[in-house]
Amino acid sequence: MKRWKGWTAALLCCALLLGSAALADGYSQAHTSRHFGQVYFATCVRKGDGYVDTDGFGGITAADPYFLTVISKSVSIWAEPRTNSKKLASASFGDKLSLRAAEGGSGFIEQSGFYGIDYKGQSAWVNKSYVVRNTLEIVLMESNVPAYIAPDANAKKVGSLAKHTRYRVVGLYDDFYIVNLRGAAVAYIPMSVRHYDTFFESNYHTGASTRLTMTAATTMRTGPGDDYAAVKDVKAGAQYDCLDVIDGWYMVTELTKADGLVYAFIPSWAAQTKDGW
Repeated sequence: MKRWKGWTAALLCCALLLGSAALADGYSQAHTSRHFGQVYFATCVRKGDGYVDTDGFGGITAADPYFLTVISKSVSIWAEPRTNSKKLASASFGDKLSLRAAEGGSGFIEQSGFYGIDYKGQSAWVNKSYVVRNTLEIVLMESNVPAYIAPDANAKKVGSLAKHTRYRVVGLYDDFYIVNLRGAAVAYIPMSVRHYDTFFESNYHTGASTRLTMTAATTMRTGPGDDYAAVKDVKAGAQYDCLDVIDGWYMVTELTKADGLVYAFIPSWAAQTKDGW
């Protein structure tokens, strides 16, 4: 067994508690984009062993440090930085909370394991264990992705994750993402699985697109290649918003019930765009 044996529980807690962060250098396989030249679906690649906290990093909103996301099913909002103070309210999984700026506007307020927040015009506090500042998320591009209880492929599986599902990354350990499983426990996903992240999505933050019309029936996929997981069959005449052409495949937006807009791919021979891409 790896060196994590005996302190897995402590690591899971640390993944939510540590405040300083850094993303490791390195890139995954490059793809050719019509708009951006070379792009990388997954830009967060580790060099070296051990734990790295990603809090405070990720995506287009990384420049705004005064932002929290609830990653537990619910979290209490307190009048003081302690659990025996007056409870003001509760927030639910996925809710956004505003960090309170430190005096002088530099940094934010934290005390005794709590973040200071602004709640309906008054000062309040939330336990750091149940929120993250980081906006780094990954969207899976393959099916049946294993989620483990520890950073080891021989560890117990806690789930088998579906394609086009989105997960918040709360830390990195060796070659694994530590992800939040929809308000429940955290789990470890191998970085080797096909996915894209919020750094990739930031390329398309402006929302510029062109209309695409299917000219032949084909299969929409999670990535630009026939070896990526199938999303669904599409018929001639169907229309989509197209954001880019990557490796000869049109990248379109697809709406999912659980995870909102995600990216999907259609071979260029089966469609044409309004602007002649």
